[in-house]
Amino acid sequence: MRVVHIYKDCYPPITGGIEISIHRLVEGCRDVCGDLSVLANGRRWLTEHSEIEGIPVCRVGEWGRLLSCPVAPTFPLWLRIHSADILHYHLPNPTAVLSHLIARPRGKVIVHYHSDIVRQAWILPLYRPFLYRFLGQSDRIIVTSPNYLETSPVLSRFREKCRVVPLGVPLNRFTPTPEIEDQAQVIRRRYGMRLVLFVGILRYYKGVKYLLEAMRDVKGTLLIVGEGPLLGDLMKQAADLPYRDRIHFLGQVNDVAPYYFASDVFCLPSVYRSEAFGIVLIEAAASGLPLVSTEIGTGTSYVNLHEKTGFVVPPENPQALAQALTKLLDSTDLRLQYGTAARKRAKGLFSQEQMVKGVLSVYEEVLGESLGLDLEE
Repeated sequence: MRVVHIYKDCYPPITGGIEISIHRLVEGCRDVCGDLSVLANGRRWLTEHSEIEGIPVCRVGEWGRLLSCPVAPTFPLWLRIHSADILHYHLPNPTAVLSHLIARPRGKVIVHYHSDIVRQAWILPLYRPFLYRFLGQSDRIIVTSPNYLETSPVLSRFREKCRVVPLGVPLNRFTPTPEIEDQAQVIRRRYGMRLVLFVGILRYYKGVKYLLEAMRDVKGTLLIVGEGPLLGDLMKQAADLPYRDRIHFLGQVNDVAPYYFASDVFCLPSVYRSEAFGIVLIEAAASGLPLVSTEIGTGTSYVNLHEKTGFVVPPENPQALAQALTKLLDSTDLRLQYGTAARKRAKGLFSQEQMVKGVLSVYEEVLGESLGLDLEE
């Protein structure tokens, strides 16, 4: 069976949540599917072919990006060349949607609907007819959480095609080992106790500026792991704060696991629906951390259950963030209770193996044949 995953970027080198999820799907499906490849864009004029861990990757040349969309006139041609049994599109990706409608490649169409278009919503009146036509022609739509299915105005039109398959992580990466524990001790000795952790690409929808404000009323230290387009602005904001010595920008790290195990609380203060799921919430939960997140009507509140695995607070509200973080930092028992529940939930719902099984079951459904799903948990 030939399967092509189609998105605008590819991991590596891009480390976004969608790119990493595609990588984990390819990694988990390769033994069952056999013939797997990735079709993406390459941010260069010329199309490049390579392999990542033995998987063929075609990066189609582009002229640049407009509203975050690759301008790639030859993408329809390459899409037609990559006709397959399963064409697995990852959205949002207007370039691929329009290219599919132009090229009409052969194969069953699976749409992995990661997020609505949020930041460029003003262009939707022009794009929406093409998106609806594309979704109407698709065979199945994979949604990452029941929350997103219920709140997306786009998905409500295609509910009968939708199948919920949560994202997953390799849980073994977030199991404590003597080496990880030693590294966590080093982190604690360097930064102290009562550690609040944020991990992610510093983008507009992450809401980190509100977390910086919240730390005024939190007796603790904030560790920020990751880089991104807002790094400079956030560092400037932090430099002007009287408690700046309790805020540390750590950039990219080779292994994030020790930071989860060194910390006391994990916080994802997202403010827009662009944060459709929050893979880092799963990683933190799998590490046994209690969670603080915001209610934005997406999968973040599917991963983090209010007053069960942590606290869910209103977005853009530093005071609410501070109160939730303080409750957890002040109570060892509450941290243990929520952290244990978070780990159990991650193990039960959000493993890489479960994600792979869910996607393969959708493949079986559209192909009308068994793939012999016997993956071990």
